[in-house]
Amino acid sequence: MRPITLQRLQVFCAVYEQDSITAAARQLRLSQPTVSRHLRDFEAALGLSLFVLDRGRVMPTAEADAIYRESRFLFEGVNRLENRIDALQKGVGQTLSVMTINMLSIHFVPEAIRHLLTQLPGLSVTLDTGTLAQQLHALKAGQVDVCIVAGKIQVEDAELERIGQGRLLLLTPPDGPLAGDGPLPMRDLKASPLLGSTLRGPVGKVLGEALVGQDIAFSSQVTVNSLSLVPPMAQTMGVASLADEFTAYFQNNTGFAVRDLDPDLVFDIYAMTAGPVSHRSAARLLIQRLRELLDDWTAGHRPPRGPKG
Repeated sequence: MRPITLQRLQVFCAVYEQDSITAAARQLRLSQPTVSRHLRDFEAALGLSLFVLDRGRVMPTAEADAIYRESRFLFEGVNRLENRIDALQKGVGQTLSVMTINMLSIHFVPEAIRHLLTQLPGLSVTLDTGTLAQQLHALKAGQVDVCIVAGKIQVEDAELERIGQGRLLLLTPPDGPLAGDGPLPMRDLKASPLLGSTLRGPVGKVLGEALVGQDIAFSSQVTVNSLSLVPPMAQTMGVASLADEFTAYFQNNTGFAVRDLDPDLVFDIYAMTAGPVSHRSAARLLIQRLRELLDDWTAGHRPPRGPKG
């Protein structure tokens, strides 16, 4: 039998301070028999007599006096620990550094951080955008806690956790040759030149693999490396372009029409961290909320596809 437990000490201190088992039970919100049992177990485990009855009152012995003096310091430490745990649960004194790709910087990451701060109101957050190379550098340098990346990615010395999926869509002038209703077959992209787009980034690799064997022309005059620049540049050039669905929805102020592609060009979205993320940490709560937001987006923005043929 373990002689000292926090519960036994709590009961002992309450009886000592109240000079009454009944009053101690009331304070602890326990039954009187439960308090008496804990006290008897404590005395039996210690091999000491801690209280004697004196005209109906519970009087502490000299041994009880000595134990109570020492136990006060223990309970002060427990109180400090409880306060520290409460602060951790609210995020007080914690910081979280996040770096994301541009396509999720308009809605998803800000919304996830807003939600996170309702759960951890004392948390301090720093936020930045960057390419995969920039994010890897910051992560390995310890400058960032969570990175949000997308596309065809292979990394070493980092943890990748899939949190969702995105699609590539077509942005086209409403009166252009690629305008129309319903998904556009990939082979029909050759009907009109497209705004130049890099195939070297993680999302570009997804596009590059889909275009293997397709005779599709990209303009060589301007090549856009950042998907957030696709809508304004396509509008300026007056040509169709390929962009991710998030950019097409949140950053397309061009009046261009948006068409699905057939087949879908999908890419995975990941949370990237230096190592495993602990349960209930700020990073874990952020990743969990991002996954929920992306799941909700997919459910609400993916058109049903009927059987082919």
